[in-house]
Amino acid sequence: YMQNQDAPGNIELTVTILTTSFWPAYIPKEIHLPPEMERLQESFKKFYLSKHSGRKLQWQSTLGHCGKKELQVSLFQALVLLMFNEGDQFSLEEIKVATGVEDKEVRRTLQSLACGKARVLNKNPKGRDVEDGDRFFCNDEFKHKLFKIKINQIQMKET
Repeated sequence: YMQNQDAPGNIELTVTILTTSFWPAYIPKEIHLPPEMERLQESFKKFYLSKHSGRKLQWQSTLGHCGKKELQVSLFQALVLLMFNEGDQFSLEEIKVATGVEDKEVRRTLQSLACGKARVLNKNPKGRDVEDGDRFFCNDEFKHKLFKIKINQIQMKET
């Protein structure tokens, strides 16, 4: 695919394809990808289906990861971070609407980006939890000693 890639841009796509019986049972989630990611996903789909007729692709967005050499994040984290290419700050509600990520997931995602060890976003008001009315903006002061930083998702508490 990389040799035949016709999608311009600086996003590099790597896809792992397994048959349905090899995947754990994940419920597909409908999310809103930025236009450049949608174009790349569509480009791959056309390429793959031209090579393998009669197959169906089902994207598992909860398993996606995005990152360059400096920052490795989950797909949901990347969707939130990419919003900051278009604006300086966003409310929790604006992020939920723009990404299409469900409330619990978006709160965990924002908590990992603004309240964890590697705080690439700032939250106003400050605090450990993400609450209604919180606003988020880029942390221009962000520094980290490591070259490659992986920002883990906050684990969901199970009851």
